[in-house]
Amino acid sequence: MTPADTQARETLDLLCQLVANLSDRLDAQATALDRLAQAQEAALASPGHVADATSRATAQAVHEVFLPDMRKLVDVMENLTGKKEVLQERLRAIRRHDKMKREEAGQGRWRSRPVALAVIVGIPLLLVTVLALTVPRAAAHASLTCRASGGIWSPATERFLSGCTYSADRRATASGS
Repeated sequence: MTPADTQARETLDLLCQLVANLSDRLDAQATALDRLAQAQEAALASPGHVADATSRATAQAVHEVFLPDMRKLVDVMENLTGKKEVLQERLRAIRRHDKMKREEAGQGRWRSRPVALAVIVGIPLLLVTVLALTVPRAAAHASLTCRASGGIWSPATERFLSGCTYSADRRATASGS
C-alpha cells in the first residue's frame, strides 16, 4: 500500500467522522428548534407579552445554539476545502506520473522500429547487391553459363586465358532477327 493510499484512507476516515459530527449537531439544532416552537405556541396562548418575550427567546436561542455551531461548521468547511485541494493535487500528480510512463513506453517502441526497418529493408537490399555483383562473374567462368547469358566463350590459348565476352553487335543482330 502506497503512502498516497494511506493518506486517502485517513482522509476518508476524517470525512466520515465529520459527517457523524454534523449529524449530531443537526439533531441538537432540531431539538432547539422544537423548544422554540413550543415557546412560540405558549407565547401565542398568552397575548400579553407575546412579541417582546418571543423576540428575546428567539435571539437568545439563535445566539446559544446556532452561532457556535455555525462557527464550527465554517471552520470545518474551510478545513475540507484545504483537504480537497490536497486530494486534487495528488490526483493530478498520479495522472502526470501515469502519462510520463506511457510516453516512456511509447518512446521505447519507436527506438526499436528503426532497427526493425533497417533489418527488413537492409537484408534484401544487401542480398540483391551481392547477387548483382557475383552472378555475372559466375556466368563468366563457365562456358555453359556464358552461352546461356548470351555471351561467346573463348577457349584458352597460349597468350590468353579462357573467358566469356559479350558483343554489342551480336546482341543487336540477335535481337533484330
